[in-house]
Amino acid sequence: MSTLVTPIKKGFIKSLNLIWLLVKIIIPVACLVALLNHFGIMEVIAGFFSPAMALFGLPGEATVALLLSFFVNFYAALGAITAMSLNVQQMTVLAVMIGICHELPIETAVSSYTGLRIPAAATLRIFTALVAGLFLNLIYTLAGGGL
Repeated sequence: MSTLVTPIKKGFIKSLNLIWLLVKIIIPVACLVALLNHFGIMEVIAGFFSPAMALFGLPGEATVALLLSFFVNFYAALGAITAMSLNVQQMTVLAVMIGICHELPIETAVSSYTGLRIPAAATLRIFTALVAGLFLNLIYTLAGGGL
């Protein structure tokens, strides 16, 4: 019985550390986005990026989540998403784009160890995320606006 206690205890401590890490990222970003929304800054951002984001069926403020995922990390984007009102179609398109092109600086550097040049890797990931977003939005639109 005592052989189970040690791994369970270690796993529990690691889980608490991970939860604390996520809380330190997600809650401040969600609060920041809520503040930007409260003071009307998100409206300015959304207005500026709305034409481009409309190609993906996304509202302009989804730009904040995309940029956070591209240059910070997935969890910062998750914090931004929690402060937005997105429907199933928008959430799916955004999630696919984020999944393809998250943490661009770090993952691009890692992929350079495979022999792929950094500019090529970054361009490929961004291009793939954009094409996937366009294609998925097109599928949703042709299917009648989603589920």
